[in-house]
Amino acid sequence: MAEFWMELQPVDSYRVKANGVLSEKDRKILTFLYQPLMGAECLALYDTLVTEVEENRLWSESHSHTQLLNLLGISLPNLFQARLKLEGLGLLRSFVQTVGESRHYIYEMAAPLSPEQFFSDGLLNIYLYSKIGNAQYQRLRRFFSDTPMSEDGFDEVTRSFQDVFETFTGSELPVTTAENGEPVGRAQSRGVTLDDKAFDFAVMIQSLSPTMLSRNAVTEEVRACILKLHAIYAIEELDMVHYLYRSVQADGTLDLDYLRKIVRDGYQMQHNRLPELKAKTAAPPETTTKQELQEGASDTEALAYYLENVTPYQLMVDISDGAVPAETDLKVIDEVMAQQNLPIPVMNVLIEYVLLRLDGKISKNYMMTIAAHWKRKKVQTAKEAMEMAWAEHEKYKKLQEEGTQKAPSNYRNNNRKFNQTGRKEILPDWFDKEEVKPVEKAMTTREKSTLDKQVEEMKKRLKEGR
Repeated sequence: MAEFWMELQPVDSYRVKANGVLSEKDRKILTFLYQPLMGAECLALYDTLVTEVEENRLWSESHSHTQLLNLLGISLPNLFQARLKLEGLGLLRSFVQTVGESRHYIYEMAAPLSPEQFFSDGLLNIYLYSKIGNAQYQRLRRFFSDTPMSEDGFDEVTRSFQDVFETFTGSELPVTTAENGEPVGRAQSRGVTLDDKAFDFAVMIQSLSPTMLSRNAVTEEVRACILKLHAIYAIEELDMVHYLYRSVQADGTLDLDYLRKIVRDGYQMQHNRLPELKAKTAAPPETTTKQELQEGASDTEALAYYLENVTPYQLMVDISDGAVPAETDLKVIDEVMAQQNLPIPVMNVLIEYVLLRLDGKISKNYMMTIAAHWKRKKVQTAKEAMEMAWAEHEKYKKLQEEGTQKAPSNYRNNNRKFNQTGRKEILPDWFDKEEVKPVEKAMTTREKSTLDKQVEEMKKRLKEGR
């Protein structure tokens, strides 16, 4: 999943676009059919955005995302994830325009599927069934269904327009101009959008035997059904071929209802459960790199690897012992990274360097100055950035020894030394290139640095495969 802080900040503005009017029935569909799949926060976000558009209007006024955060009482990460779920379910389309350092969003709201579309969707209804169980699922089907009355024995006596009204004889016609605006109609449904990036239809088609199933039988409707089955049950191309063979009817066409049934039964038989709808998470680091670290990597190598692979947001969380970083700090990091176009590993080293030099504080001007310097030096990796930081420290150290500049203070709680005035100079582990004894032997537990703890916890997580 995308890192929210790189795409969304509270100061970013937005406007809501309605592609039509939602009915009371649409709201019931959202509450009973969509809410179990996406959660209450998503429903609250959808309702809030729709409500911002005034009655008989298509556009809302412009607001910052801070308003949404205050109205919903949720964090920025939760707001971003709720937005992604609405997009994935076909209830929201997002557009962004970047002007200088400002981002402006348009959120276009879509209506939910009708009950008939939802219960025959082949994707959303399966996940709903898995989520709420058979009894509740059947109750909802009855809630949104009705038995049609038979019209047998009745003759239609409806008159046409011409039977009721006189033919128009006026000479003037109504004039339509752009100033009059766009008439508001009912909101349109989009449904879930699936692509075929993860399913290779070419492989499946080539594997079909012409004597078993004609390739012409794989129509657009069949393709759409296959994509939904793959999205739900992760059926591979060759396995899908066998399911298609079993679904062939006497006339050579495919029975899609039977295809859905045998795929579902096969999944249940193998996993003893129905599939669940889950949001994607970030992929773990590659196993090969983990193995290299497990073979006796030094603290410096482990730290370099950590800074190469962690996101700036997660780095801030780790440094804060799990606390959510301040929005102002994230905004500064985002601006510096965007303006200087620094690689993420280099930005990570810069974040840690600035936090250590400024005793846990973020300064935009200070960070921007160093970032510009590293950009001019074409620093691309965490190791190169660490070398630059070490070289900068050596320069300060030399100036201090010459008595022309004070030594930096409050940098790190390890590798402590005293300057000529008796003031402690605190340095990061990777600034000191001289061989030192293992930290466990050289320091007491109380004197262990935050960096040492961070490195140990990171190496432990790598060994556990997290």
